[in-house]
Parts: sequence; C-alpha cells; structure tokens
Amino acid sequence: MTANPLCWYWPVELPAGASAKREFIEQAERAGCTPDQAEVLWSLECAADEIVGDDAGTLARWQDGRCAICGKVRDLVCDHDHATGLVRGWLCRSCNTREGTHREPDTIFSRYRERHPAAILGLTVRYLNPVSGEYAAPQSPSKVDWADKWTDAASEDIGL
Repeated sequence: MTANPLCWYWPVELPAGASAKREFIEQAERAGCTPDQAEVLWSLECAADEIVGDDAGTLARWQDGRCAICGKVRDLVCDHDHATGLVRGWLCRSCNTREGTHREPDTIFSRYRERHPAAILGLTVRYLNPVSGEYAAPQSPSKVDWADKWTDAASEDIGL
C-alpha cells in the first residue's frame, strides 16, 4: 500500500493572529534570537504577507517548518506546479527532488500532487522565483513534458 503525504493528516485550523505571533516568537527564540530580534522577524514576516499576499504566509504558518510529504522539520523549499505557475507547498530538498522525478501513478508523490497543502487550505499563490524575482507564468503543455524526465536536464546543451 502506498503511503499518503503527512500533510493530509494535519488539522486544517490555523492559529489565531495572537497565537501565531506567540508561536513564531517562541520558535525564533528557541533558534537563538533575542526577544527584540524575534519581534523584528515577526514584523518582516507580516510585511512579506502584505507584499506577496496573505496566502503565502498562511501556507508557511500552517506547515510550521514541516515538509508536506515526509513531515520532517528541515530546510524547506517552495514547491510549485510548472504547468500552472502556482505554489503547492513547502518540501524538504529530498522530497522536492524526488517529487520532480517520480511521475509514476499511485505513489506518495502523485498523491501529493493531487492534494497538496495549497489545495487543502484552498489557497492560490503564484510562485515567485527567488533568483529572477519574477512570478512564474503558466506554461503551455508542450513545454511541460513529464513523459521525458530529461527535458530540463542541465546537460541538454553539451551533447549528452
């Protein structure tokens, strides 16, 4: 039997504003921040929500530093659907890499793609490329060819 992504089992309720702030401050202090530094980080988090839309901050708060697939608290990356340009959720690097290459049906990765955190919460967040600073645009189906896993290979232009 194939496992389900762990995010399927998390409660959908989000903490209230004051509770979210308290949890954020406590987490920052556990990570070594002073109370003043934690307050500044909270202010930046709130400012980021206003800039990119509250949905992005809601998704990050709901996942609480956990990978949507394996549930481990790790350094996370923002996973998005290349066909739509929309964010699906936050994944650890390992799950993000495997999600991009495992296209077989009825796997934990295909189940994640069917019902990801943004879908669970009813959120729509456009992916913002951290390198270019540009929002992802939906791609035509011909540009997203999942049947050929090597379409976007770095070796494409070197004759391999």
